[in-house]
Amino acid sequence: MRSRRGPQIEVDVPKGDHLAKVREAVDRVSSDYDAVWCILDTELDEELTAEMTREAGQSSVKLGLSTPCFELWLILHHVDCTRPFQSADAAKKKLKKIIPSWSEKNTRFADFADGVDTACDRARRLDPDGKEQLKNPSSNVWQLMAALQADSKQADPNPSCD
Repeated sequence: MRSRRGPQIEVDVPKGDHLAKVREAVDRVSSDYDAVWCILDTELDEELTAEMTREAGQSSVKLGLSTPCFELWLILHHVDCTRPFQSADAAKKKLKKIIPSWSEKNTRFADFADGVDTACDRARRLDPDGKEQLKNPSSNVWQLMAALQADSKQADPNPSCD
């Protein structure tokens, strides 16, 4: 009997705009993967978000969308955040204030690892069903985390307690 240690994750960052990334994800759907996720910003753009949702909906690609930007998801690891942002830049400035060493090119997992469960709880409270893709602020990345945690529990039916 083979033992699985948890979910196996392949991360790729295709070139192109948001729509190109969703289309690339759609092209990658196959039996080789249990799930294909595309983690993107909405950029507060209703048309873009609708088109991304439409493209993903034509396949089994799941979207992890954060409004106004992915940095909101990172902020939620450290502080509760319910006030809307005027722009993605405003969210990035807030994250930089929370973690002065942070930059887009220097996002370290260690800065966020301890806050994953907290971020999931905060994101769920912002958008409990993960469907209001343009609600500012909101992030349904917690759904990806829930899927990964569920996969981990299936892989190890007797997980050890910390």
